[in-house]
Amino acid sequence: MAIYVWQGKFDRIKLREGFIKEFGKDPHFDTSAIPHMELLLGFIESDIRITDIRWMAYMLATAYWETTSLKKETVPTLDKHGKQRMDKKGNPLVHSRQRWLMTMSPVEEVGKGANRQYFLPVKVKSLPTGEARVTEQDGDQFTVTAKGRESAITKGAKLGVPATQKAVKSYSDDDGTELKYYGRGYVQLTWWSNYAKAGANLNMGLQLLLDPDMVLQPEIAYKLMAQGMLTGEGFANGRKLEKYFHGATTDYIKARAMVNGTDHAIQIATVAKDFETILIAAKS
Repeated sequence: MAIYVWQGKFDRIKLREGFIKEFGKDPHFDTSAIPHMELLLGFIESDIRITDIRWMAYMLATAYWETTSLKKETVPTLDKHGKQRMDKKGNPLVHSRQRWLMTMSPVEEVGKGANRQYFLPVKVKSLPTGEARVTEQDGDQFTVTAKGRESAITKGAKLGVPATQKAVKSYSDDDGTELKYYGRGYVQLTWWSNYAKAGANLNMGLQLLLDPDMVLQPEIAYKLMAQGMLTGEGFANGRKLEKYFHGATTDYIKARAMVNGTDHAIQIATVAKDFETILIAAKS
């Protein structure tokens, strides 16, 4: 539908005004997220594969939801009457608290995978062949090719270990670099095997396996999200934006299946519709 077709830049003043209007009353609203939202939209605007405002809206809504995170903030300390408390010298008392706030920027998984089978670090060693060796806490070893394909070295090796697994001697003796593969990004990338595959899909070889914090770089985090939603690779499990948004078809609820089944699908759909409204109004 013509109303959804767009290539070019959006009016940033209208964009900010719309963002504050639509989301300003959200208890998770944080004005510091606005420049991060604009940066993400800039990546989308520059991506020639994306010309449908509904695609843009759903990508922004996904980032909005997935990157809302616990942030520490300093607030005034009030008495039971709601008045500012002061110390003995007359200085206002403050305290720190944590709140769930929107960020619109790549984040680390809250808890960093605690209690999950990818929680514990593994050791990664670059090999002269251009491959890498991965050793898990239980001693299971794998080789990983530059195309992100893993194969077992030790007999019966399986990915992942319980979060309570104690490191065996072969792990402790391994000369690889110890790294952790909890969730990072606009859409959380987890497991060392997925870091390897995702990097290969972006023609980055094993860079993400060897340096997982690269996923926190906005441009790389965007490429990972776009790659999944546009091609169905990785986290999207074969599902693409074009399945849910094409012609007269608009399904913001079922589109959640690209990322996480039906989890919070209705809430994210509402956010996506709000972004659609913002973007249509901000056409420059």
